Amino acid sequence: MSDTRDTPPERLRVWDLPTRLFHWSLVLCMGAAFVSAQSGSYTAQRVHYLCGYAVLVLVGFRVVWGFAGPRYARFSQFLRGPGTTLRYALGLLGRATPAGAPGYPGHNPLGALSVVALLGACGMQAVSGLFSKDDIASEGPLARHVSDALVDRFTGVHDAGQTVLYGLLALHLAAIVFYRWVKRENLVSPMITGDKLVPRGLGAAAAQDRPLWPRAALVLGASLLLVCLVVNWG
Repeated sequence: MSDTRDTPPERLRVWDLPTRLFHWSLVLCMGAAFVSAQSGSYTAQRVHYLCGYAVLVLVGFRVVWGFAGPRYARFSQFLRGPGTTLRYALGLLGRATPAGAPGYPGHNPLGALSVVALLGACGMQAVSGLFSKDDIASEGPLARHVSDALVDRFTGVHDAGQTVLYGLLALHLAAIVFYRWVKRENLVSPMITGDKLVPRGLGAAAAQDRPLWPRAALVLGASLLLVCLVVNWG
């Protein structure tokens, strides 16, 4: 029987275009939100709030897309139990993965935890911002609907959330560097092109991008509508 490590890898479409657009849009929106938060000008505050609304739309889209999207975008495909995740983590310091032959077509078990953590942190940051205020010039659109004590609590969560996101981002970047230079696996390129080199027979092809557009547009539109209704409530 031939060793699969001697078999040339195949190029597999793993990340669909809606998932890739979500990923880079979230990066841009969170980056703009962080930068605009450093200024107290009216324009910067407006940008900050708009970025927060956009993050809510994107997170809502990704959560639904985790159930309605194609194979490798679905949570059921990449979320694994604690035992599998622990075994994968313990084995990370083994020999480097052969070039072009990662062990998982989609997210690996630790990558799955990163996805959930970042979605949760980004979502919590955006939601808490809706109820926060700085007692000077800015106030979340829903702050007037809750008590001052609850506003203070949400404001504290929003302030602390920025530190949490910095930490998660640092871990994310460190993982990218680790996989690139230690495991010889490029995690960035597939999120740009959608294609990944995997051992032959490791995974089934994901659906093509074009048939996904009506479904993706429906999910994005529903998320946008819900956020607009929430932001303008009352």
